[in-house]
Amino acid sequence: MKFKIKINEDTSFSDIRLELENLRAAPVTEIPLNHLRKIIEFLGASEVPASGSSVRFRHHILDDHPYYHGYFQIHKIHKGGDKDQIKKNDYSRILHPTLITIIELLEK
Repeated sequence: MKFKIKINEDTSFSDIRLELENLRAAPVTEIPLNHLRKIIEFLGASEVPASGSSVRFRHHILDDHPYYHGYFQIHKIHKGGDKDQIKKNDYSRILHPTLITIIELLEK
């Protein structure tokens, strides 16, 4: 399955929500990390240094959140170069709720 999203000045939070739901419903076991990075950057988060196979992001809107304290991270599967993946289960359980929370906070 091809994962592509065109992000430009016309992209809305509704478009991103739809893409996040499509990712959660996709019949795959892994999701390309670069695809998710595009979405995460669109939402205003930046990647920060992490150790090992973790990918860590920071978003200022999560600074006061009692669970996130400004940061969220995910475990990546090393495939080499720009082919790194994350497990769909990790996406559905960890990253999807985080990104939805960011969208909800940005919409306020």
